[in-house]
Amino acid sequence: MELSVFIQKKTDDVSAKLFGVTKRTASSWRRMERAPSPMQSLKIIERSEGVVDWKGIYQPYVRYRSKELRKRE
Repeated sequence: MELSVFIQKKTDDVSAKLFGVTKRTASSWRRMERAPSPMQSLKIIERSEGVVDWKGIYQPYVRYRSKELRKRE
C-alpha cells in the first residue's frame, strides 16, 4: 500500500503516533511534500507490519515529483 493512502486511512494523528513522528511530518508525507528518510522508512515498514513497503513509500513519491517537474518545464 502507498504510504500516503495508509496515512489518509489512519489519519495524520494516528500515523504520527504509530511512526513516532510529529503530526506535521505525517501530514507532509501524506501530501508528498517530502519523503521519509531510509531509517524512517524502515520504521514505517515495521510498524505497519509490512502493509506499507519500500515500493509504497518511494515509488509514488518519485512519480508525483516527476510529474511536478514536467509541469514546470
